[in-house]
Amino acid sequence: MSEFLTVRLSSDKQAQIQWLVWSSAQNEVIASGEVHDWTNLSELTSYAHQRQVIVLLSSSDVVLSEVDLPAGSSRQLESMLPYLVEDDIAQDVDELHFSLLDKSSKKAMIAAVDRHWLSFCLQELRELNINVNKVLPDVLALPNSDQLTAVSLGEQWLVRKGEYLGVCVESQWLALFRASSWVKAGDDYLSLTAYSALPELALEPDQDWKHTDAPLVMQLLTEGAIASKVNLLTGNFKPSSSMLKYWSIWKKSAIAAVVLFVVIAGQFWLQVNSNEAQAKAYRAESERIFREALPGKTRIPTVSYLKRQMSDEANRLSGGGAGYPMLEWMMKIPESLKANNTMALISIRYDGNREEIRIQARSKDFQSFEQVRVKFAENFDVEQGQLSRSGEWVNGSFVLKRE
Repeated sequence: MSEFLTVRLSSDKQAQIQWLVWSSAQNEVIASGEVHDWTNLSELTSYAHQRQVIVLLSSSDVVLSEVDLPAGSSRQLESMLPYLVEDDIAQDVDELHFSLLDKSSKKAMIAAVDRHWLSFCLQELRELNINVNKVLPDVLALPNSDQLTAVSLGEQWLVRKGEYLGVCVESQWLALFRASSWVKAGDDYLSLTAYSALPELALEPDQDWKHTDAPLVMQLLTEGAIASKVNLLTGNFKPSSSMLKYWSIWKKSAIAAVVLFVVIAGQFWLQVNSNEAQAKAYRAESERIFREALPGKTRIPTVSYLKRQMSDEANRLSGGGAGYPMLEWMMKIPESLKANNTMALISIRYDGNREEIRIQARSKDFQSFEQVRVKFAENFDVEQGQLSRSGEWVNGSFVLKRE
């Protein structure tokens, strides 16, 4: 996104809130204005849509400091920051959120802001569907210089010194401020470039403070904020990655998709298992018939071996002639036996000369033989032998011939 909404916030809830929408692609201001106070922040919701949002915190609410680093502190620097500045800050350091802006071997530049207030600002904006991408002190959005830069905002002056230092000065105190040691480097005054008209000040002869023309103050600060690497959204305030943000949006759909996938995969797995079980059952039945038809052969390494042995045996029994193939007869027998699953084969014999198959079988009742006979009759001429009961079993026979 090349468009930005910049909003300047202060802990003074009665103060007006300045804002500006900037297009870096077109290099121009799209809209700007002021919100009367915090109760009217909802006016900015539409301007935040599909734009990056930058919050400028009033420098009166932020502590910017340079601290000396003790030897060997680099590994635990971030946890040590509160204790390096606690003597210079009136507020309890446990109530502050610290951000490390820069460091060297001996020095560190830090920013501190009230943790509760920063959290409140972000939560208020979030409830208005304004998601903040960057937060920085307004003074660090001024043009960077090795001297001083300044701008007037209402009744305050923002003054920046170097890359990471700056202060907010009430306009009535500017005359005293211009004589302070803060505007010096050693004994020499630093020059100051003001992007707002300076009031009448009693400057020293070697004190070079000058005014230069500039665009809108909020435009100046917005361009500086976009270019700045400073962002106070660190630690617990660090925004979630875009992946997590989109995940929260699509989570329900993703869960539904996963559930659907699991259901489909489960059905496929059950179908595969069912097919495998059915295939195993068919092979077991084929092997059972093979062993009953060919008692001398018990080992069946492959299905192709079974088919080949059955074919060879059929040719042998039929004398290798062109008579009705025995294998075709054998393949139809299991289908007929399915008419009653309580019937078991005792023996099966093929007479090549008479071209008939003789089957000895047994079952639990007489009706089973009638059911199987009817089924055999669909494919063969059937002669049913005498039935006799022996204990709990009924024994009988069939003679099958070509139709």
